[in-house]
Formats: sequence, C-alpha cells, structure tokens
Amino acid sequence: MKVERYVQRGKSDMGFSGHEIVVVYVETDENITGTGFLSTPIFPHGETSDVAVTLLRRNFRNIVLREDPLQTERLWKKMFDAPWRLGMRGMIRDCIAAIDFALWDIKGKLMNVPVADLFGYKRERVLTYANVGQQLPPDELAQKAAAYVEKGHSAIKIRGGLSAVSLDEATKRVAATREAIGPDVKLMVDINGSWDVETSIQMLKKWAPYDLYWLEEPVPPEDVAGYKRIREYAGTTYIAGGEQNCGLTEFRHFIDQEAIDIIQPNAMATGGITDWLKVYNYASARRIPVSPWNLQQIHLHLACGLEDVKWIEYFTGDRSYFQDALIKGPALIEERGEDGVYLAAPTKPGLGIELNQTLAEETMVKE
Repeated sequence: MKVERYVQRGKSDMGFSGHEIVVVYVETDENITGTGFLSTPIFPHGETSDVAVTLLRRNFRNIVLREDPLQTERLWKKMFDAPWRLGMRGMIRDCIAAIDFALWDIKGKLMNVPVADLFGYKRERVLTYANVGQQLPPDELAQKAAAYVEKGHSAIKIRGGLSAVSLDEATKRVAATREAIGPDVKLMVDINGSWDVETSIQMLKKWAPYDLYWLEEPVPPEDVAGYKRIREYAGTTYIAGGEQNCGLTEFRHFIDQEAIDIIQPNAMATGGITDWLKVYNYASARRIPVSPWNLQQIHLHLACGLEDVKWIEYFTGDRSYFQDALIKGPALIEERGEDGVYLAAPTKPGLGIELNQTLAEETMVKE
C-alpha cells in the first residue's frame, strides 16, 4: 500500500489556512491498483494529515495486508474494530474511508465497470443542485445565483450561518437571492451548524416570505433534539443535515426520532462507501430522501447507482475545492433537462480517479 501526501496553503473563505490531501494506493496480486483519498482543511492549530499518513502506512497497512480486497464488508469491520477502538469518528474514519474507496475502485476495475454499476440499479444521469457558497455581498451573490439559473440550474444553495455572516446579513443574502432567481427556483440555505434552536426557529419565521426549500444544518450535528424541535416549526421548509455525522447509529437517531427530512451523509466522514451504504439502506427503507454532501468524485457513483439518492451537490468550476482540482474523478458532463441540470453517469471502470499531475508535483510533501 502506497500513501502520498499533498498540501496546498492559502486562506479559504471558511477561515482555514489551506487544505491537505492524502492519496492511498492499494495494490493487488492481480496487477490492479485501487485509488482512494482523504482530505482535511489546515486548521489554525496546525496540520493533521501527517498523522493520517502514519496511521495508514503503519497501522492500517498491517490490517489489510494479504487480505482479499473484494471482501469490503469484512475488511471495513476489521479496520473499525481494530484494538485501538478509536474508530467512532474523525480521522480514523477518514483513513478507513480512503482504503475503502480504493477497495471499491478495485472491485469496479476487476469487473471492468464503473462503481456506479455495482449497486444493482443504474440511471444514466442524476439531478443536481448548485452550490453557490461564495462569500460575497448580497447583491453580488444574488447575481452569481441568477447566472447559475440562466445556465439551467433549478436549485441553488447559499450560505447563511454565523461562520459566514451575521443574522442581518444572512437575511439580506436570502432576500436578494430569492428576488434574483425568481419564485420557481428552489432555494436552500446552509447554516453549517452555527445557530442554536431558538435562533433557527425565529429565522425560519422571518424567512417564510422567501419560500426556502430546505434549511441545512441549522444546529450542531449532535443536537438531535434540537433538529426535532426546529422541524416542528419549519412549516413547508425541509430540514436537512448529516454531512458531519458518521455511522448508522448517529443517522438512526435522526431518522427514528423524525428529526430530519433529508439526510446528507458524506462517504468520507462516515468511513467509506461500505458504511455509507448502511446509512442509505436504512434511510431508503423508511422513505427518507438522501442527498450526499460534497465529494463529487465518489457521490456521483452512488447517486447514479442507487434509486433513492434525490440530488447530488454540484460544485462547478468556480466553486471547486483543492480536492476537486487534484483528485480528478469521473468527467462531470452536464446535461440540461426541463427540471434542471443533470450530471451524466460515470463510464470509466472503478471510481475513475486520476491525479492532476501538474498540481501533484507542485503540492506533494517530499518525505
């Protein structure tokens, strides 16, 4: 198993000082190599990917060495149940995800089909909503959103949390964007878990005239009771969340307590495709729509291969992250339909992941 580390520095619009990517290559005796990755921001307290690299090269390598890469369920459990018992959330899950992605990549390559073809259901394209999360003054943000609508997008998401703007500025963003995109385009607002329950309820009342389609992550990800209370006051606005949650246990609390309308599991945060599928199947059986957050390279396969994935979040060229620039996943081919912009299903075997070699050479950490 080979592990490489990449770092790109520079202040982001969320206050980070850069991003780190760890790429994992799992090699087999069939001359097939699977590629997976994890990504983390560089926080004010420093870098963390060096820790992930050490864990992967030493601990996780020894767990999966000489194992059958097709036994993804058994290997996931073996990694999660390792003696250190640190697997509940955070970096350990990210490391498991990176290896799990590589194992699914091997499965697809061995069968010579995209990973999207491995789940038993296939659609040729999936509907998107556009992430318009730029940190801009309200009028400029509204113009940006309107430009997306002119390109055919039928659903727009902006940021309105305290990590981005004040409550007053958030209201100005919502009002300006709704006016610019018109009444028929769905408007979502992401709060990034930065409000409390009472603020969420009061802001939902205040924003009622703007006809929000969903309010995303109004409170911190562990506050299931808060989600439930907010949903009771949400009226016609759906409550979405889950991008920071991991594992079926956490999502089961939201679903069983009827605290959420749309779940947004992220395959990296929850520990890979193998664990993501458990969350999906539980939600699907209870008719809860699934709309995965970010990670287009992976989620496009899941969205095209599974019937109950409602949307895929679309980061167009002017909203791409470092991981999107470095980790080139399936070609993002837009198809414009009557009800919005779609992305076409992947066609290359496996996950279709390739590195941008120019950027890789510029950002690789030499060790």
